[in-house]
Amino acid sequence: MTTIPLLADASLPGLTEAFPSPFKLTLYHTPAEIPSLLTGQDILLCRSTLAANRALIGDHSLKIVATASSGTDHIDSAFLAERGISLLDAKGSNAVSVADYVLSCLAYLKTSLGFHGRKAGIIGAGAVGEEVATRLQAIGFNVINYDPLKALNKPNFKSATLSHLFDCELICVHANHHNKPPYPSINLLDEAFFKQLRPGTVILNAARGGIVNEDALLNVGKSLIYCTDVYLNEPFIDSRIVQLATLCTPHIAGHSIEAKQRAVTLISEKLHAYYHVPCPIFLQEREQQKPELAITPLTSWECVVLSLYNPADETKKLKNAAVRAFDLTFQRMREAHHYRHEFKRYTISTVDKRLNLILGNR
Repeated sequence: MTTIPLLADASLPGLTEAFPSPFKLTLYHTPAEIPSLLTGQDILLCRSTLAANRALIGDHSLKIVATASSGTDHIDSAFLAERGISLLDAKGSNAVSVADYVLSCLAYLKTSLGFHGRKAGIIGAGAVGEEVATRLQAIGFNVINYDPLKALNKPNFKSATLSHLFDCELICVHANHHNKPPYPSINLLDEAFFKQLRPGTVILNAARGGIVNEDALLNVGKSLIYCTDVYLNEPFIDSRIVQLATLCTPHIAGHSIEAKQRAVTLISEKLHAYYHVPCPIFLQEREQQKPELAITPLTSWECVVLSLYNPADETKKLKNAAVRAFDLTFQRMREAHHYRHEFKRYTISTVDKRLNLILGNR
């Protein structure tokens, strides 16, 4: 069979296993290498940190741009369509990881700030939003979903209105970043929205920078509790947002070890299907030994979660960074975040159905 040239980000895990022959794998380590390596490539496989646009791709004869991420706002989809280049994503691959992150933030807020909200609004009811909703319900939250675009496409789904979110103590942002009518998400949370919220409302943004209007937040945000993993103009983030935020992490909510592996697996499956090639054996589900998580029956779910990942650690590092080095600090911290397993990867040493649900075991 004819070889299929593929240029991929070298930082992605398991590429050799995921793309055996007939794929011919070439790796890039920095974006600067890409233009010189694109000649003769059929596929570009990137991460969310790469701006895949006209300036990068130029006149090269790519057939497919694939991203090992859920979001595609870093890709100029209009340009790809103009050139007849297909776009593949790994939507949903990080849902479990992001839900773990949300629970970690919530556990910190409960144990450190005494947060005791019971009503949560989720903006964006896709794979991530649904996973977060399930976990919050296991904790005891009453959850409402705001996703009018989903309601248009799925008659069985009913979306709340933005005004329904004003009574929520917790608002989790998991929407796609886009500016398409009739329900654009860019600047969805603006000054008018913030002013309708109760003082002390928690806004937890693990979607994309730009959905929350940062300038508006700076104007009114002192009465709110803002926790964020994403920022406008990454990696050149606004130091004022970092100082305002109660929790701030370097865009790593979806970066568990398993999420990264799952993203590559999903892209591999899609590309093998596209070229009508059987998937490699490693993609088949197989049982893996799980590390044991020893806890006592009286251990709270908050303590369990924070023992697995505490967002306060990276928050402290980002807040302490020199302002002039924010972009470098942000990038280095993001690259260094490679140790976190998904919570359900662990076997707990006690039979507790509620705790299992909170950790994502169902």
